Amino acid sequence: MVSIFFRRLFGARLQDISQERQKMNQELLRIVENIARDKNIDKESIFVDLEEAMVSAARKHFNEPESDIVVRIDRTSGQIVAFKDKVQIDIQQLGRIPAQTAKQVIIQKLRADERSSIFAEFAQRKGEIISGSVVRYESGTLIVNLDRWTEGFMPKNEQIMGQNHRVGERVR
Repeated sequence: MVSIFFRRLFGARLQDISQERQKMNQELLRIVENIARDKNIDKESIFVDLEEAMVSAARKHFNEPESDIVVRIDRTSGQIVAFKDKVQIDIQQLGRIPAQTAKQVIIQKLRADERSSIFAEFAQRKGEIISGSVVRYESGTLIVNLDRWTEGFMPKNEQIMGQNHRVGERVR
């Protein structure tokens, strides 16, 4: 009777843990999808950034900067698998400080990806006339909001002489 109780108790917990991990994996996939859509970043580069961040967190946890740690995220299921010297490790057991390291690395890499995405978008539009709204003047240079993430500037020598702009005005 007692053994049946423990089997049910621990069996249920293992099943709950498995279901919880599946939920977390699906949540990870949703987060990646949202970031890719909101920041106009390729999903594959987000997955690579996450894997690299988890590798750096694991290296910090094991205090072995040169160790052979590999992290793979399944792109369809969201399952995370990590190996240290070809032995599987549980990435969820790394702790708070490595998790903070992973968070900082992810933020840094996503910002870099976002910058390159914005640069690539505007590099394609080189030579085009684009419009935006005036945000402010800085030493005669006109600062223009081009979209919700990007500001452009127009030096005084590229502005039409005698033309004055007000904050909020649309310019081309």
